[in-house]
Amino acid sequence: MELALSPIGSSAASFIAPPVQASNAGFSKLTFDGEFDGPLDVGYGTNGHKWNAGLWWEKVPSPSAFSVHDGVLTITASATQAVDLCTQFHDASGGAYFKGGYFEACMLCTDWSAFWLFCADRPHVWGKEVLPSNPMTWTNEIDVIETDGKFPNTAVCTLHKNTSGDGGVPDQINQPNNFLLNQQLLGTWHTYGVLWTTNKVTWYVDNIEVATTPPFQSTWQPVQLILTAAPGGVNRSPSTVLPPTTQVKWVRVWEN
Repeated sequence: MELALSPIGSSAASFIAPPVQASNAGFSKLTFDGEFDGPLDVGYGTNGHKWNAGLWWEKVPSPSAFSVHDGVLTITASATQAVDLCTQFHDASGGAYFKGGYFEACMLCTDWSAFWLFCADRPHVWGKEVLPSNPMTWTNEIDVIETDGKFPNTAVCTLHKNTSGDGGVPDQINQPNNFLLNQQLLGTWHTYGVLWTTNKVTWYVDNIEVATTPPFQSTWQPVQLILTAAPGGVNRSPSTVLPPTTQVKWVRVWEN
């Protein structure tokens, strides 16, 4: 099934320069620009918005889970439940999808914060036959950043071959995918980015390369963009901050 790629721009796009690593790869056009300098355009189970509250298979979260103040988006989870904000409509009928480019967000992470790219086709193949021999039916996923409250200096950057092992095809991830950095990540502002081309996936923290890996056969598929706040951590650690929050100053996607 072909999915229409639906980038969303901003009037500020012409005033923002791409990072060097994006422009060097040919990704110099700002096609998605979330600056959070006004009311959040979010749908709570309704279509047609820039952002969607909750992933398509989840119960729609309360509007109180999202707030914008002084140019900062805050996503607030509970002690037991994650909260997601994504670019795909809740009924999976459309939204903003991407295939390749440079993706970046300025974030303040606590507990299990995440910025990730997830297969846009999954709603259409989940529950139907997934052909093990066809990588384009597998569930691709790129985790730009995931954090864990117990490991405040560790960036978790993961490329998945086939999330959840759909169709009986075991998932694989890049190894290593945990990177101990010489700086505190949790509770401080950082810019997290990923450069995604047909021949490699490369992660950046504050515009410094931290990891790179070849893609899987299944990687080059359209994705939605997702921001998450969740309790605990990617390594299943107990929560260190309650309620867990993810704060975001901006999200940008550069394409060619």
